[in-house]
Amino acid sequence: MKKIVFAVMGLLALFTILRSYGQEVGGTRYVLQPGVLEISSGAGSARIAFGLLERAGGTPRAWSLLPIRVEFSSGGQRLTLALNGLSLLSPGGVRVGRPLRVTGQREGDVISVGGKVTVAGTVRGDVWTFGADVQLERGAVVTGSVVALGGAVHAARGAVIRGNKYSLPNVKLPFLRLFSSGESAATFRFLVQCLGVLLYLLVLFLAVHFTRDRLAGLVGALASGWKGAILYLVLGVFLIPIGVALLAATILGIVVVPFVAVAVLVLAYLGFVGFTVRLGMWMRGLGPDAPAGAAYTSGLLGLLVIKGPVLLGILLGLLTSGLFQAVGRFLFGVGAAATIIAALYGFGGTLRYLRSRAGGAGA
Repeated sequence: MKKIVFAVMGLLALFTILRSYGQEVGGTRYVLQPGVLEISSGAGSARIAFGLLERAGGTPRAWSLLPIRVEFSSGGQRLTLALNGLSLLSPGGVRVGRPLRVTGQREGDVISVGGKVTVAGTVRGDVWTFGADVQLERGAVVTGSVVALGGAVHAARGAVIRGNKYSLPNVKLPFLRLFSSGESAATFRFLVQCLGVLLYLLVLFLAVHFTRDRLAGLVGALASGWKGAILYLVLGVFLIPIGVALLAATILGIVVVPFVAVAVLVLAYLGFVGFTVRLGMWMRGLGPDAPAGAAYTSGLLGLLVIKGPVLLGILLGLLTSGLFQAVGRFLFGVGAAATIIAALYGFGGTLRYLRSRAGGAGA
């Protein structure tokens, strides 16, 4: 399992180096950019680049972790926007297919796809809409920029925009109609969950057939040492942020921070896989040393127990009945909570298992 983690980090680092580039934009800029997604149609094109970190020149110099750069073009119009990727992980994240009203004070960027944004309070960040309008009521304050691609910005008298205002209602965004309603947004979430299931099946297949002993050891650690798993989870929750803060205080350390984040995500996902296998084996009365076929089917059973409510909740949310929608929201919440708990517990169990292997190797 340790080899898998290092292999993923090494491939990511190699891919990042191969795609890294430097460019002059009003000063120095250095970007680590491991991936680019390009979408084009007859009406226009969209180019989305995502990376690990970005350092922009000027005063003050700013670092952006997990940066995202979005470029839209339609006819003779072209607009490029930059976003700190951590904004997507903020509370609220990205609103898809539903209107959003902001009251009081909100920290961070407001991002909406296919849903109108109404600001009646203060937004300490940018306001972005894709295919929707932005309405700033009297007394509204936006400390950053207000951008409406495929929509318009309406600001009442007394509204304050301290950054720039971009309104390009004629820009045609490719495939935006996929997010233009609540039903299509729910369908998109369902497809995302299905892609997550396919990724799980791939990871489980690789773990069962190529690292069977390590998977059995992780399952055994989750089964017998739940107190140790919780202890390592608590230690990780306290120590990892401290370590990241110390790394971020140095120029060299800031480069390592994204790799630490990737390592944490990989360990949490491997722990989630191990937890589902353990749950399925417990339901079937099997031990950690069960054959490969039993381990695979046990993982599928555990995934069904955890992810089944999420998928069923999304499908019930598509129905018109209010009762079914309420039940769907409940099931979705239960499944999401179970997924988070499984990932956290699995992360602690993975740390404990790695520590036990390191101790055994040292001995």
